[in-house]
Amino acid sequence: MITIQARRHRRAFSLLEALFAMTVLFMALGFFLTLLPSALQKNEHDAIYLQAVAAGQQYLDAMRDAIENGKPLPLPPTIAIDAGGSVVGNGYNQSPGNFHITGSCTSVVIFEPLQDCSVDVQWTEAGQKRDYVVESYATQQVS
Repeated sequence: MITIQARRHRRAFSLLEALFAMTVLFMALGFFLTLLPSALQKNEHDAIYLQAVAAGQQYLDAMRDAIENGKPLPLPPTIAIDAGGSVVGNGYNQSPGNFHITGSCTSVVIFEPLQDCSVDVQWTEAGQKRDYVVESYATQQVS
């Protein structure tokens, strides 16, 4: 009879074991919470970078369309950076500025109607200059 009661008593967690488990849980939670700010910053950087890619590709497409149709190259657009929604506040974050877009096309020496077009998108993010370049070929349509 004593052995059955001793077994039942051994199955339960002691106060020390529960305290140790809670400590490990809070340490893990604290570790993941320290990673949260850098993850949010990386997410913001990726969102702005994707906007830069889209802005550069949009202007490159306009340049290629102008070359294919024998028109002069369009002026670079002014595109504001969308900072997106606030994670900790209510509403939207303030835009950090505009993308500065430049583009040019040069004739390829081997095949004169072929143009090598390049678009450079620049912006400032967190006090650092960022840059994205996209390049493509375009040729005038033959009638």
